Amino acid sequence: MQIEWRLRKVMASRDVWAATELRELLVQRAGFELSLQSVSDLMKKQPVQVKVATLQALCTALQCTPNELFGIDTPQEVSIADVPGASDSPASR
Repeated sequence: MQIEWRLRKVMASRDVWAATELRELLVQRAGFELSLQSVSDLMKKQPVQVKVATLQALCTALQCTPNELFGIDTPQEVSIADVPGASDSPASR
């Protein structure tokens, strides 16, 4: 399973394009202060961890839910019949 960090997509859907804009929204709407570097880091790469307080502030500032900020890519289930060469196994003869 892969977890995708979708902060930039959520920002774009709300017409927020820069770290400075997001930082300002965090202060105005959530009363939450993050350094400009921290906001920029959240935008540029998937974080290893996100504090609940930061997640709540992002959701408040962007008026979204955590489900919008995280995407989950689940692996497809594969049956043995889908595996190449499986029909050549002794059990299938």
